[in-house]
Amino acid sequence: MERRGADWSDQEWLDETRRIRQALAALGDHLPSCLPDEPGACGQSARSHYASYCAQLKARAQVRIERDLPEPDARITATVVYDSHLQRMRTRLR
Repeated sequence: MERRGADWSDQEWLDETRRIRQALAALGDHLPSCLPDEPGACGQSARSHYASYCAQLKARAQVRIERDLPEPDARITATVVYDSHLQRMRTRLR
């Protein structure tokens, strides 16, 4: 079973936040290096960045589905896969 964020150390929060930022960069969203231990630290916590980056990643995925899968059947398939994967992940985390 995966450990939940509530159990992460400060370093794990930073590591996980960087992973999400890297995913966003791979999709074209280059975000500033402003985490607590970085030279451009903005004063926000790693947890705050994590929440923001995860929300941006979710939005990016939604826009890609809407933009790149214009046919109704493709969107329905994407929704079914998303819902199925979400359910599996939630079950695994319990």
